[in-house]
Amino acid sequence: MEIKKCADINMLSYFAALRQTPERKCPYCDCTHTVLYGKYYGKQRYICRGCKKTFNDFTNTPIARTHFPEKWEAFIRCTLDGLSLKAAAREIGISYVTLFYWRHKLLSALKTIKQNKMHGEFELENFFLKFSRKGQKNIEHDEKRVHDKSVSHINITNKKVCVLTALDLHNNIYSRAVGTGRMYANDIDNFIGKILNNNKKACSRPKQFFALFFKRKKIREINKPLDNSSEAVKYRRDCMEWMYRFRGVATKYLNNYLSLFKFLKSSNFNNISFAINIFIEEISKINIQNTYINMRNAEISFN
Repeated sequence: MEIKKCADINMLSYFAALRQTPERKCPYCDCTHTVLYGKYYGKQRYICRGCKKTFNDFTNTPIARTHFPEKWEAFIRCTLDGLSLKAAAREIGISYVTLFYWRHKLLSALKTIKQNKMHGEFELENFFLKFSRKGQKNIEHDEKRVHDKSVSHINITNKKVCVLTALDLHNNIYSRAVGTGRMYANDIDNFIGKILNNNKKACSRPKQFFALFFKRKKIREINKPLDNSSEAVKYRRDCMEWMYRFRGVATKYLNNYLSLFKFLKSSNFNNISFAINIFIEEISKINIQNTYINMRNAEISFN
């Protein structure tokens, strides 16, 4: 794969420019009273008059505290192209262990992007994946592992992770792992209820918990159930095929990958440079303080 620069931009300069807003905020306390504070290794630094801390345009971003900043543009391209970590490591010339942490810094940032509300008619779907502790030591395998294959709704146990997906006609997408075991109407309300916007019609599979949820929300369920031509079913199928290339995803990182796939589905697949620009714009708005240690020691959470 040939790695090229984004069209007409330098990725790091573009990222820094996006962070330089008229009301520049301190990444530590959100105070807007910040002033220039010299340069360090060519990077402009600032000081916050509120908390007295210094920072630069990359502080508390996925790029912060990483070596080889000039490699990030190529890494983002590899990520959007769906390359595995080892394939990306060969292309870029960096250890795949380093790229693992880079990837999860990016995905953690994507996961914090504000969720758009559903508008008008929408489709609701759920599917199950096997619970995975991939990457952990001393794993006890009590059943045959099948990489990212959805499981039957029969015999749903706490070893199955439920992924809930909602799509509307305006390309607003909700997709995340919401828990283990069977779904109930209250579970759907806890996650989907807050993103509804006076929606009156919906389409789903004929399941009791969906019907009860719609009844409580006074949403009319369309008589035609979801089938293979439905957008929600296509989304689920595409998501499964996309995740298969990773040969299994640890459950504690599952929502990170679902956030990336949601971004890819809402972007222009035919223009990778455009997708990279949008990707950079999105992560430039986000402050995160993930370190290699807390990413490695992350616990499973569906919040």
